[in-house]
Amino acid sequence: MNRPGRLVTGAAAALVLVAAALAVSGEGGGTEDDSSSSSATPSASPTSTTTPSPSPTPDPYEGMLLPNMRSLNAFDLQIERTGNGRLLRFAAALANLGPGPLLLLPRPNGDGCGRRQHPAFQRVYRDAGLDERYRLGRDRVAGRRLEVGCMVRHPTHDHWHFDAMARYSLRLAGTDEPLVARNKVSFCLRDNRRVPGSPRVVRREHFGDCTRRTRQGISPGWVDVYSADLDGQSLRLPRRVDGRQLCLDLEADPREVLTETDETDNSATIGIKIRGSRVQRTSPAACR
Repeated sequence: MNRPGRLVTGAAAALVLVAAALAVSGEGGGTEDDSSSSSATPSASPTSTTTPSPSPTPDPYEGMLLPNMRSLNAFDLQIERTGNGRLLRFAAALANLGPGPLLLLPRPNGDGCGRRQHPAFQRVYRDAGLDERYRLGRDRVAGRRLEVGCMVRHPTHDHWHFDAMARYSLRLAGTDEPLVARNKVSFCLRDNRRVPGSPRVVRREHFGDCTRRTRQGISPGWVDVYSADLDGQSLRLPRRVDGRQLCLDLEADPREVLTETDETDNSATIGIKIRGSRVQRTSPAACR
C-alpha cells in the first residue's frame, strides 16, 4: 500500500495489507581462565540475553478500502498538423483497479494553491464487511481527510479538474529521457465506463459533475476516459522522429499524492512509429 511519503508494495487489482515484524536477537557471556593460578578457577556460568522483538508498527490504513489508480494504454492515436508543426493526439483513460473508490472533496476556501484554485482532500472508506469489497451504502467514509493537491478550473473544458492527475511523455526506445512531456495533466474525475472483466464493479455511475463544490472520483472497476480531441490530449512532436522507434508513456498520479494500494503499477507504455501523418503501433517489447 502506498501513501504520500511512504512506499509499500501491493497487488494490482486487490488491496493487500502487510504488517512487518522485526526480530533482533543477541547472545553474550563467556569464561575467564587464569593460567597463572595453581588451582583452576571455576568458569563463569554462561549467560545469554535476547532483545525482545519490537511490536509491529500499526498500519493506519488497515481495514480501509483504498483505490488503485492506473493509466491504461493510449489509443485513438492521430497526427494533427498545425502552423507550428505536428501534434501527436491520443485518448487516455484512468482506471481504478482497487477495492475502494477514489474520492476527492474540494475545499472552496484554503491556502496552499494558486490563484483561482482551491485545496482538494482525499477521503477513504472503512471496510464494514471486512471482505475487501466496496459496497455503496454499507461502507462508510473514515474520519480522516488527506490533503492531496489542488482543484483548478479548466479554461477550455469549462469545469473543475484535479490538478496533476496524469503525466504524458514521449521518448526514444532505449532511453529514459523524454523528448517532450506534459508533467501536469488535470482531470475531471468521474465514471465513464466499466473496466472490462473487472471483478469489482459498482453497478451504476457514481461520480459525474465536476463543479466548484462537488466531489470527484472514480468508483472501483470504472474508467475515466479523455478523448483525443480534447484540449491537453496531445504532445508536440520534435523534428526528425519519423521512422524511429518511439515510446509513449502515460502515468497516473505522477506525484504520488494519492493514498492507494500500489504506486508501482500506475504507468502504461506503447511503442509507436510515425511517418508523416500516420501513426503505427509497434511491439511494446521495444520500449522495455
